[in-house]
Amino acid sequence: GSGGFRKRKHDNFPHGPRREEKENVNPSSALMTSFKSFQLELDTRHDKYERLVKLSRDITIESKRTIFLLHRFTSAPNGEEILNESEVKLDAVRRKIKQVAQELIGEDMYQFHRAISPG
Repeated sequence: GSGGFRKRKHDNFPHGPRREEKENVNPSSALMTSFKSFQLELDTRHDKYERLVKLSRDITIESKRTIFLLHRFTSAPNGEEILNESEVKLDAVRRKIKQVAQELIGEDMYQFHRAISPG
């Protein structure tokens, strides 16, 4: 037609579930209960994965900062101060590594190995 919108193939199909189907779903059915439990399990696993990714990034950042701090050790006059500061930073890295270990207690580590960077 002139100036009108072209009708697409998918315009003939209904958009979303029909009203009757929504009303016929029993939220307390065994199937819905199973899906809710799967949803909870997947959400929990995804949240843990995201926490591990964040911890891994924090470990990498703090490790690099410590390394760069120790590179200044040879050229700085206050070597003892730099060593003390690096010890504090390394202690923070150790605490984060411990958090990763605690997150993985009772879990199959291979499900989360991609969340933890070797860097």
